[in-house]
Amino acid sequence: MYTIKTPATSANVGPGFDCLGLALELNNVFHVKLADTDILENVEERFNNQDNLFLQSYRRGCEKIGVSDHIHTIFQCNIPVSRGLGSSSSLIVGGLIAASVLHNHALTKQEVFQLAAEMEGHPDNVAPCIFGGLTAASVSEEGFESVSLPVHLDWKFTVFIPDFEVSTEKARGILPQGYPRSEAAANTAHAIMMLKGLADGNERLIRHGKKDCIHEPYRRTLLPFFDSLQNLFETDTDGILLISGSGSTCIGISKKYLSEQAKQKITGLEGSISIRELPLCLKGASVL
Repeated sequence: MYTIKTPATSANVGPGFDCLGLALELNNVFHVKLADTDILENVEERFNNQDNLFLQSYRRGCEKIGVSDHIHTIFQCNIPVSRGLGSSSSLIVGGLIAASVLHNHALTKQEVFQLAAEMEGHPDNVAPCIFGGLTAASVSEEGFESVSLPVHLDWKFTVFIPDFEVSTEKARGILPQGYPRSEAAANTAHAIMMLKGLADGNERLIRHGKKDCIHEPYRRTLLPFFDSLQNLFETDTDGILLISGSGSTCIGISKKYLSEQAKQKITGLEGSISIRELPLCLKGASVL
């Protein structure tokens, strides 16, 4: 059996709507081998069928390679579903890599990236899942493009995972159809400052660069705890709090982790919030 690890990802990173993403050390793990029929072990009943995203992705990879084989997969899914941590990208990337490794490593990383972005519909989560670290990604007539960006080693990442889901459809549906030119210009400037601050370890720049005009002002209305959580985190750490992907998870970026006192206050907010301190995943998806 091969073992495949695919990391959680946090897309947007404030003003980088649909283009920036970073990988975190929280992994889905898949143990795979060829079989006479498709077998999915240790998977929730609602996903134990032919529509399973990992299985669909495996078939897409096999189609690209030009083969048609069944797979036996044992799942260890640690990334929560519909929480803004790239669970679907993790499954898609995992399935494509499974198709590749089970057929003599037939797909390159770039081919996996192109196929994964096509399946996901946008590249902001699949790029960091595959390449690791912080990435910027876009689409053109030639296909999907991704570039890796530097992140200062002083930055620490904390995710806050609430006990409810926010569907991508709902999170996208709440956004306006257009934006004033001034807001578009401001977002571009803020994204540049955010990237410079992340690269240099500059707290002042990321605090200025976190200001987003495209999605956070609207999506924060879906998260009743957001304002309180942001105030607690930023006051305690001098860092910034952002919505991870389309939510409901939020991600804190700072140079120190939360104090125990602040953690207790956060766990006392409305609902239940799980706090995870996660290093940046520099390697991305891997095969063991």
